[in-house]
Amino acid sequence: MTRFVVLLIAAYVVYSLVRNSLKGKPPENNVQHQKAKKPDTVVAHVKEIAYVFYTATKDDDTCDICMELDGKHMLPHHKLLQQIKPPHAGCKSHKGCRCTLVYVTRDEDGSREIESLLKKHGGMCDRKIIERNRIG
Repeated sequence: MTRFVVLLIAAYVVYSLVRNSLKGKPPENNVQHQKAKKPDTVVAHVKEIAYVFYTATKDDDTCDICMELDGKHMLPHHKLLQQIKPPHAGCKSHKGCRCTLVYVTRDEDGSREIESLLKKHGGMCDRKIIERNRIG
């Protein structure tokens, strides 16, 4: 009887190993393995972004909200940016929101200058303020 129980347990273990290998899972055991934490790539990318530029399509089908936001420069963590990420729900165009965000990294020419200007203006400026401060 003991041999039968041992044989039954061995058969179940072999069955479990084969079943898990076909599924691509490691064999289960009582030891819990800690998974290595992957670095948070989203946070790393946000650290590299100097600012975000909002651009609208600007044709006859562009709504007033999108036209107002066109040309705005914002810091990546600005609260307005979190609310209006295109395609945003407030767009009144019958074609839907066709706006885009352009992410500018810190290694691009002049990006640090614009980033510091945005910090001075509360995290958001329009194109006119950026151009006025870059020329003058």
